[in-house]
Amino acid sequence: MFSAQPVTAGNPQTARAAAGRFTVTPGVYVLSAGAVDAASLPATIGHIGFREYHAPPADTAPLSVVASAVPQYLAGRDAEVRARVVDQDPPDSVKLFVRASPGGFYRAFPMRSAGGYDYTTSIPAAALHNGPYQYVITTFRAGSAVTFPASTPAKPTDWNYDAEAAWTFDVVDARTPLRLFDPGSDAARLTFTRIGDAGRRGLFRVALSPVTGEPIFHLELPVDTSGWSPVDYTASLVIKTRIQAREETITAAKDVRLRLHGLGARQTLHVTLMEDDGTSWTAALPVDSSWSERAIPLTQFTAGRGVLLPEGFPGEWNYWVGPADGRGGSADRPRLEHVERLQLSLRREDGVAAKPGNYGVEVEWVALGF
Repeated sequence: MFSAQPVTAGNPQTARAAAGRFTVTPGVYVLSAGAVDAASLPATIGHIGFREYHAPPADTAPLSVVASAVPQYLAGRDAEVRARVVDQDPPDSVKLFVRASPGGFYRAFPMRSAGGYDYTTSIPAAALHNGPYQYVITTFRAGSAVTFPASTPAKPTDWNYDAEAAWTFDVVDARTPLRLFDPGSDAARLTFTRIGDAGRRGLFRVALSPVTGEPIFHLELPVDTSGWSPVDYTASLVIKTRIQAREETITAAKDVRLRLHGLGARQTLHVTLMEDDGTSWTAALPVDSSWSERAIPLTQFTAGRGVLLPEGFPGEWNYWVGPADGRGGSADRPRLEHVERLQLSLRREDGVAAKPGNYGVEVEWVALGF
């Protein structure tokens, strides 16, 4: 039986191998088939001391909590909420506090360890009703509490708790439209077609609708002074977690709905749903300069090309993404539970002389209708 004998200070006693394995901590060891007299060991090996070991400084990081609730839960079903609690030592306990928003009272649910830094809990369906909710997570250690996301040294039920920061989720009916794109919160998460190696930032802006006062996403086909424009200009948004939040009923969706208008009298917006295997389903939506709410039945989406964003750099390679092997045939249909990205595209049209600022759309929202 082999043994690992420590020769640096502070290490545990000799470890014995079991089934060819043994547990050690950082340091210097002598691996042998029997006991070794430390006095018989050489002082150096070459220019390095035999016992020489320079440990890196101990890692230090403040307590942090990252929550991972989905954006929506279905009414009448339990809601599972997960979180990652990171500290040098595990807390004594962790609780999730949830309340209806606005004005509700926080109710506590103990979280259990799910291995490593992960914790989970399930909020009973009876404790939730249709509407918006706020939640916070409190860690407890030696009689003290710290609540996140604000890292407040108190728990939400304390009389003097005044932190306003909280995570949110909604409880919805199975037929409630699923918002896929909201410019106010999602525009910063978009990735865009790169215009040459220098144009790596998206060309867009968020404004306020003159009709509703809501944030709107202004996207136009880039055109330079010579009249050149790219063949395609796409904004792409990862919507996977939103789709997963409604996975139980997502196949009941009927259409993609948008509120938008064109920058001119004749514009076309290409709307694409890309699945996680790259298979993309696309529909061309003609629009004019009037604001309107439009619905594209999912039956009108056909297998087409999506765009791989963000792009590799430098140059352009693997820009277009076609259907995966065996996908896209006449009998194939969108697998909504596998949709990963929403893409909004403007494309150069033959016979249309685009000028700077005159070809594009403004979008107030995109939703999946049931």
